[in-house]
Amino acid sequence: MTDTDAHAAGQRAERDRIVAYLAFHEASARAKADQAESDDSRVYQSTIANAMKAMGEAIAGDFHWKAPL
Repeated sequence: MTDTDAHAAGQRAERDRIVAYLAFHEASARAKADQAESDDSRVYQSTIANAMKAMGEAIAGDFHWKAPL
């Protein structure tokens, strides 16, 4: 493996780690939205979840700015 290949593999591993972190927090926010007792709380948690999803997709390289969230 060349230095360039090792660097690319390291970057991919780091992106995968960050995407997993964001997915965890997306799921947590969605669960909180499902359990919310007020509409304001539900909207807030859903907004957080959608942001985590968008960031994860952007980092993974699957995001397109025209895609529906």
